[in-house]
Amino acid sequence: MAGTVTQALTTEVDHIKVVTLTCTADASDGSFPATTLTVLPNNGKGGRLLQMITDPGATAPQDNYDITLTNGGADMLLGGGANRDTANTEIAFIESNGAHPVYAGTDTLVLNVTGNNVNSAISVIKLYFVEGA
Repeated sequence: MAGTVTQALTTEVDHIKVVTLTCTADASDGSFPATTLTVLPNNGKGGRLLQMITDPGATAPQDNYDITLTNGGADMLLGGGANRDTANTEIAFIESNGAHPVYAGTDTLVLNVTGNNVNSAISVIKLYFVEGA
């Protein structure tokens, strides 16, 4: 079975949108597919990426697996997805010099999960966005 990533978009409070990505690694080689986000918040208006929470599943990924969210090759997570834990839920605040990464409503964001060799591993990733720039 090839790895999969399912996507869901919810609203937390007012303008805070959450993209929940449930990632399941390939059953034979532990790889996760690179996945273009199709449920971007804010109806194509763009916004800012505030934080990411990762929660390993019952079959956890390998310790120190890595996550990037690329936009034209640049990591929107600003390195905050590196070395995720195999046992604990972790949060990464996505900020550099007091500013959060901005995406335009027309940008293509691609999720990449690497550094795992655990077959059928599961990781739930929540990306928190606020609309507007």
